[in-house]
Amino acid sequence: MPTETSPRDLAIGLPVSLVAGVVVGTIGTFKHQVGISAATGTGLPIGLVLSLLMVAAFLIALRVAFPSRWYAVAGSIGVVAAGVLLLLPGASGGSTVVLLNVAGIVWTFAPALLAAVVVAWPRFRRRTRATPDAGGILDHAEPSAERRTSE
Repeated sequence: MPTETSPRDLAIGLPVSLVAGVVVGTIGTFKHQVGISAATGTGLPIGLVLSLLMVAAFLIALRVAFPSRWYAVAGSIGVVAAGVLLLLPGASGGSTVVLLNVAGIVWTFAPALLAAVVVAWPRFRRRTRATPDAGGILDHAEPSAERRTSE
């Protein structure tokens, strides 16, 4: 996997990641209240849990799939921007998408925290193993049957 990303790949990939982040953020913003009763404000917040899992899976996929963290940054900006834009008061004076309840407050801050964690997470490099036929000093593999019979 290449360690550097070409400018052409960034020019195409970053806007696509941003738009995909806006889509994920919009879906999560509209669905985070599912499972909570509008009349009582109680219930299992399954929509909030699934929306946060969707955001986490999307950002982790961007972080793992591409060598540069810029794709995850663009996706994070899209997710957070969609949530913020839908949180703003509308023509009637208040947001009817993000309510002032526990799920709404969690949805306001949790995607940004998830984005910060995913983007800041370090990339661990895989160790490459020596080929078994190398026969070097550090090769702890048992000698093959051919070697044993010839010795």
